[in-house]
Amino acid sequence: MTTKRAAILQVLRESEGHLQPDEIYRRAKELYPGMVLATVYNNLHALCEAGLIRRVRTADGADFYDKTPTPHEHAICTSCGLMLDLELGDLLQEFATKTDLPILSYDLIVHTQCPKCHAEKAEA
Repeated sequence: MTTKRAAILQVLRESEGHLQPDEIYRRAKELYPGMVLATVYNNLHALCEAGLIRRVRTADGADFYDKTPTPHEHAICTSCGLMLDLELGDLLQEFATKTDLPILSYDLIVHTQCPKCHAEKAEA
């Protein structure tokens, strides 16, 4: 693994949540000052292809990158844009029992308010 790819993977593994490419670039540049944005995009693609990270696409076109490559669901805050992991169990089996279609994979993003935004709204 190249040093730049390792720096990008380190950024994701040390993150508290899901990151967008511009944030990954900003953090990776601190570790590897010669980093350029195109390198970040190319390496994110390669890391996804290798199954080391997961790309999460949203309806508005924003991509997030997740350090947890195993299948799981997500929630996104409609106020601040924070993405959170959800663990809803084996939905693939649930979907298979309710449809005549073979379900090969799925991506589920629930739109909600994160705890912080929900508390702020309740206080207002």
